[in-house]
Amino acid sequence: MDYARVEDARDKTGLRLALTMGVPGPWSQAAKYIFEYKNIPFIAVGQKGGRDNPELHDWTGHRNAPVAVYQDEAPRVGWYEIIMLAERIAPEPGLVPRTSAARSEMFGLITEIASEGGFAWQRRLRLIDMLYAATDDPKMRQTPDALAARYGHSPDAVDRAEAICADILAMLADRLTAQASRGSEYFVGEAFTAADLYWACFSQLAAPMPEDLNPMPPLLRTTYQAPATLPLDPILIAHRDKMYERHLSLPLDF
Repeated sequence: MDYARVEDARDKTGLRLALTMGVPGPWSQAAKYIFEYKNIPFIAVGQKGGRDNPELHDWTGHRNAPVAVYQDEAPRVGWYEIIMLAERIAPEPGLVPRTSAARSEMFGLITEIASEGGFAWQRRLRLIDMLYAATDDPKMRQTPDALAARYGHSPDAVDRAEAICADILAMLADRLTAQASRGSEYFVGEAFTAADLYWACFSQLAAPMPEDLNPMPPLLRTTYQAPATLPLDPILIAHRDKMYERHLSLPLDF
């Protein structure tokens, strides 16, 4: 992906989207796909994962990605804010169900996948642990040090993480199984929603797609791959693959 510098993007109009460069960070990938799916043009702005990103912070008040800046509106960083911004800019094709009951189901699923304490949060704690194990070089440990300070990494937190992930994965698999019994291949209702999109992106944290589809750095691939002790129902990966085939572009671009 071609990235603009902050100093070149901040004075532009339209949508500017800060995304993590060089890795398939699931929060950034999901934000990118939301706007791509709706054919909303944007300027991609580079963010360096685990770094201070002073220029981005000076512009948006945030160091992490994604950050969506639309026109002169306040920056949006949370997945809910980003989804709803995209829905406002381009209501069709919709990613959010029309009924309150279906919306609550969809947003609840994404919360379990992408919010603090959820699947990705727990997998990130394990990723930090593996980055520490990969090197004793203080310079190479700067990135895991920064991530550990931000996300509550500790031996106790890592010990709890796998059980939490397993519980969430089992819930997602049960949901898809129940939907299949009703004749649906999607998480909510009968159509593609943001829940399907988010799982497709965040599934990479347990089962990265092959190198030709997800050309991620080798060390990161090792850390993303779920351990054998973390059960991953085949229905979850089959669903992921269908969503990319039908609705999302490949290979991953970051």
